[in-house]
Amino acid sequence: MTSARPIRLFRPALAGLFLAGALLSGPALAQQAAPADPVPPRPAPATETPAPATSPVVSPQVAPPLAAPKPEDALKSRAEQTVTEEALKDAEAQAPGDAERAAACKAHALARLKANSPSVDDILIDMDGLTIAKADTTVGQEKITAVLMGEAYIKRDRSDKAHRFLCLVGENDKVVMTFFTTR
Repeated sequence: MTSARPIRLFRPALAGLFLAGALLSGPALAQQAAPADPVPPRPAPATETPAPATSPVVSPQVAPPLAAPKPEDALKSRAEQTVTEEALKDAEAQAPGDAERAAACKAHALARLKANSPSVDDILIDMDGLTIAKADTTVGQEKITAVLMGEAYIKRDRSDKAHRFLCLVGENDKVVMTFFTTR
């Protein structure tokens, strides 16, 4: 029975060597050989003959100077500027009406808010961020002519928070509805 014992030790040792050899040689066989030259060789630069001394040297990075504007182009730009000035004057002419609408929305909202919460002191409307859109629709029986959207700060006893607001204005600048929501 002494001969059976070396076989028992030999088989696990042989299996372990086989497994180790397979594991160690597997990744080595799976890797590809590196290319001999990863960067292709550059072609040899062509020899150029020098340019004659009288020809100008132009660099591709420097742009040629711009041509002077023609008088016709100046007239067109002046006409475009006049058009924009006229549009600006029209917008300024509408601005007092928009300011009146914003004041009407503020007064309507302040009256409604004070009725529900006496702690409300004032409403500050951000006139710079105010969006005023013309409308042609009806809500219920009321015809809506303008919609005002923006941010308002509801000033209370101890705090004022920014709220988004919406104001619907009807015919004859009558405020139909104001709506506030938190940001």
